Amino acid sequence: MGRPAASPPLSVGLAAAAQAIAHRMSGGQGAIAPSSSAVTDLIYRGTRYWGLAQVRCGRLAKQKPDPEILALLAIAWAAIDQTLRETHVVVDEAVAAAKLLTRSAGRSDTVAKKISGFVNALLRKSLSDPAACAKDHEQPIARWNAPAWWIERIDSDYKDKANEILDALTTRAPLTVRLCEPHLYSQQFIEKLNEKGLAGYRVGQHAVAIEPAVPVTEIPGFSQGWASVQDSAAQLVIQPIQDLCQRLGRRPKILDACAAPGGKTFAIAQSVQAEIWAADVSPARLKRMRDDWPRVKPTSQASVQFILLDVLDERAWDQKLGPAAGFDAILLDAPCTGSGITRRQPEIPWRRDQAGLEAVVDIQRRMLDTLWRRLLPGGELIFVTCSVFAAEGELQESAFLGRTPDARSLPSPGRLLPVTDAECGNDQDGFFYARFQKQKHDGPDSGAACHRHAVVGPDRER
Repeated sequence: MGRPAASPPLSVGLAAAAQAIAHRMSGGQGAIAPSSSAVTDLIYRGTRYWGLAQVRCGRLAKQKPDPEILALLAIAWAAIDQTLRETHVVVDEAVAAAKLLTRSAGRSDTVAKKISGFVNALLRKSLSDPAACAKDHEQPIARWNAPAWWIERIDSDYKDKANEILDALTTRAPLTVRLCEPHLYSQQFIEKLNEKGLAGYRVGQHAVAIEPAVPVTEIPGFSQGWASVQDSAAQLVIQPIQDLCQRLGRRPKILDACAAPGGKTFAIAQSVQAEIWAADVSPARLKRMRDDWPRVKPTSQASVQFILLDVLDERAWDQKLGPAAGFDAILLDAPCTGSGITRRQPEIPWRRDQAGLEAVVDIQRRMLDTLWRRLLPGGELIFVTCSVFAAEGELQESAFLGRTPDARSLPSPGRLLPVTDAECGNDQDGFFYARFQKQKHDGPDSGAACHRHAVVGPDRER
């Protein structure tokens, strides 16, 4: 037998991870697929240190380095702080990675030597002054790994709670799954995890957090559709739909207006008897959803039709669903900033800006108004965002009620703040839910009274 293949040098992984981070942070479409789980880990570590790298380079360097070199420094500082390897090894391999990155960009050996020397100097300079480095971590941009405007927005929305929320959003989240009962009960599932040497914690009615995270193929019951990856807060969409079905006493017609990648669609399909239309504007995302459906379908109670559709395109809507199409329930898991899921995707704050927030709030507004016209009288519209910004939650809900006289606010989960404490049975991303019923009669008192008494935000009925 031949010798096993040697693992590639750390410098190769550092260079690959730096390229992937720079691509993400520059707003590149799609993701550079990591070559290994080790590179994936480096990407995550470096992304979480992106803010720290900016603070430290601002202190130590005369000018900001190119994105790939900044990403490389972020990974190296994370590796040093977290003792991924011995410090001198990290420094040496980072210097070698800088040469790889420079040469792969087609630059000369002279430039490669200069840039690798820059990386070497910054790393060693930081190591020579641990007290200053400790202060770097105290800077808000570094502590919460987000630009100043993002931090100020959360501070403005939450005041005294802001630091707690920001801390939660920078804590690494566990892998959370939704169990399709009765196929797999929580305790039975946790026992199966323990047999594999994993820990499991119940964090919701159908939710179990797994630590450490594993590939989906290693999750018990995943291939049979008994378990699916989904945050515990996202799973709360099930109860309002179950309540609606019970009220109607029949199979409802449900539209999931922004369905891909399918987590909420499939959660509903496994929980109620219904006819579901799963619409999405992205062909690639809808394809992934279709591809995952055979895994879930044997445990489904509902029928699901997949539709490529931009719900704001009236002509496409009429072509795909017909001008008279109406639904008993519409789920709008709306496009948003994703500010509530940064513990899972730490690059999000750096890919957004204030203009982008305003644009997505406008899209949400137009989607709410468009979909409301497709809701049958007596039907319900559920508005969801995975955001902690009030502009994408409480303020959006209040504005909709103010301009929609036949909308009545119903009890819903409301504002869900991010929490990371799986061992104590409490773990979730930041979400917002609002639930509206379309009144059957549009009289002078039909909407106004409801609007006057509607309660929004954290104090609403859960």
